[in-house]
Amino acid sequence: MWRYEARRAGWPACLAAPASLLVTVALAVASAGFGAPPPSVHGVLLSGVEALVPLAAAMAAVTVVSVDRCRELQLALPAAYPGTLGRRLGVVAGIGAALSVLFSTVLRLAGAWTGPQSSLASVLVWASPLLGLTGLALLVAVLGRSVVLATTTVAVVWLCQQLFAAALAAGAWSRPFFLFMTSRAGVADGWGTNRAVLAACGVLFITTALLLLRRPERLLTEEEV
Repeated sequence: MWRYEARRAGWPACLAAPASLLVTVALAVASAGFGAPPPSVHGVLLSGVEALVPLAAAMAAVTVVSVDRCRELQLALPAAYPGTLGRRLGVVAGIGAALSVLFSTVLRLAGAWTGPQSSLASVLVWASPLLGLTGLALLVAVLGRSVVLATTTVAVVWLCQQLFAAALAAGAWSRPFFLFMTSRAGVADGWGTNRAVLAACGVLFITTALLLLRRPERLLTEEEV
C-alpha cells in the first residue's frame, strides 16, 4: 500500500528530500574546494539539514495536496480523501525524516556534526522547522487551493528568514519563530523554546488543515468544480 501511495504522491515529491541533501553535499564540497575552513564546511552541512530538507518537504507537500489529476474520482470513493492524502504526505515526510536521521548520524560519526550532541536534540534540528514549514504549506494549499500561492508563501517565508537571519535571531519576539536557529545562532539560550514553538505551530497548522479537509471539496479548484 505504501509503495502505491508513494507512486500516487509522485516521484518528484518523494525525491525532494534526497535531492536537497545531494545539493547540501555539493555545496559543502564546493566550499571545501574553494578553500573554506572545516568549520565553515560543517556549517554548510548543518544548514542543509536544518534549512534545505524542510524547504524540500514543504514544497513536496504542496505538490501532493494541490496536484492530483484524479481528485474528483477520489472524492467520490467511500474511503475518506483526507486519509488518503495523509498517507501520501506521510510517505513524503517519512522519507525526509529517515534521510535526515541517517545524514546527521553520518555527520556525527565523521566528526562533522556541529549541532547539539544529544540524540533527541539533534532530531529537533530538522524536525521542528520541517513541521513548521510543512504545516504552513499544507494550510495555505488547503485554504488557497493554489499551487502558486502555497509555494510562493513558503518561498517568501524561507527566503526572508535567510535574509534577515541576524535580526530575527536577536529579536525576543521573533526568535521563537526563527527556522534556522541552530545553523545561524547555535544552540544558545532559547534554542529549546524555539524548537518547541516551531513544532507546536506546525502541529497547529496541520491540525487546522485536517479539520478543513473534513470538507475535501475545498481542494477543488474553480476549473474542477
